[in-house]
Amino acid sequence: MNLGGEGEERGVLNQQGAWVLMPGWRSSGTGETLESLGAAGHDFLICSNLTLALPDSCVDEIITNNLPPCDGVTFLGPTVQTSEIQRILMSGGAWTDNGLTRYVEP
Repeated sequence: MNLGGEGEERGVLNQQGAWVLMPGWRSSGTGETLESLGAAGHDFLICSNLTLALPDSCVDEIITNNLPPCDGVTFLGPTVQTSEIQRILMSGGAWTDNGLTRYVEP
């Protein structure tokens, strides 16, 4: 699963906030629209960063790239919450940020 940041990942579920539905939104990583990313096979989960619409312990890997600081707020709203990352990661699952392991769920 890719939790926002810059760029979407093919072959994983990409989470973004409702701002991706606003006219003119383009991926900060590639400049593509939501429609073109969807047509290219990217899957999206559009929901708040405060409460990811996923059950507990259901994700084996979380990827973030160039993410604003966790547990903060930007002009788009709340950033990714570490409590949500820990909640959705299954035992042994890892959070990788910019290619470096940041957290492994016990």
